[in-house]
Amino acid sequence: MASPKTIVLTQAMEAAGDGLYSALVDELARLAQEAVRLMKQRAPKWRSTLTNSIHAAKVSEAEWSIGPGVEYGRAVEEGRKPGKGLPRWTDPEAADIKAWLTSKVFAGRRRARRNSKAAVRENLELRDRYEGLAWHVRRFGIKPHPYAAPTAEAMRSIFPARMALAARRYMAQNGGAA
Repeated sequence: MASPKTIVLTQAMEAAGDGLYSALVDELARLAQEAVRLMKQRAPKWRSTLTNSIHAAKVSEAEWSIGPGVEYGRAVEEGRKPGKGLPRWTDPEAADIKAWLTSKVFAGRRRARRNSKAAVRENLELRDRYEGLAWHVRRFGIKPHPYAAPTAEAMRSIFPARMALAARRYMAQNGGAA
């Protein structure tokens, strides 16, 4: 059996009608943007492609979809199990991995001039390190970097209280009993 306070609140919400619904939809939009900010804070930041692609998309009036707009977002979140390596060194799919590896290997070093012996040595060193990384991924996998799941968990604890607060605020402003 519902308590008398719950019955009074339910009757007040039914009397409020569309105005209350609009207030809750507005609060939901604010919560979606907060979730985007929180997810961007938790996402890995190298080159910021993943971080910059995180957005909130309105599915329907009271439904939002929040997540990254890049294909590899799920792979970053979940990692990769051992067994499958990286693309071949010559494969165009390896370009992002090569760029990341170059930023780590040659950080703080001056790069050699193009078509010099030093540039050839750098390219061979990069290829060897890439092959070592591919072996490591094949053998041990890639560690996950969760950013979406912790955000969802944080929002689960915030969401009910914020929606209830928005309802109470609307009821107080419009003469309903809260």
